[in-house]
Amino acid sequence: MPCSRSKCLFLGLILVGSLPAAAVKPLQSPDIHIFPLRHFLTQQSGYIFSGTVERVERLAPRTAGSVAVMRITFHVDRGLRGTRTGQTLVIREWAGLWQAGGRYRLGERVMLFLYPPSKLGLTSPVGGASGRFVVDPLGRVIIEPRKVGLTRTHFPANMRMEPLKFFRALHRSEGE
Repeated sequence: MPCSRSKCLFLGLILVGSLPAAAVKPLQSPDIHIFPLRHFLTQQSGYIFSGTVERVERLAPRTAGSVAVMRITFHVDRGLRGTRTGQTLVIREWAGLWQAGGRYRLGERVMLFLYPPSKLGLTSPVGGASGRFVVDPLGRVIIEPRKVGLTRTHFPANMRMEPLKFFRALHRSEGE
């Protein structure tokens, strides 16, 4: 049974995340294109930034046909795409994502690769947990190499890097 493009892409991301980086090469078929996750993170993101969670609110459904939404407010510590350093950014996520563990805590520092907002104004991290990184108290991204489809030859385990340097390193490694 053929799968929809989005379902195939989701399944491809699961596959990419479970393979060593050396085994992940661009795969093309008439129905789907699967690229290494690091390429997917940067290419699919509408917003890329590191920031601090300032507020988390649950918004109840407005009508019988709508869904509950979480509204998260960030202070953008370092804007890289779709944001500016110093701005306040408010995003909306489907509340159902929070049941799967994708929660934000007040004061938490993160680097996010977010999809552009949907027609309903909702967004989420690209690739789920793969599009979300912890930022340490000094503002450095804690990089888990396997999370972005990289081996230790690219980054040592749990290396810490400034957000801009991490973003540039992902771009440099796209062609590999």
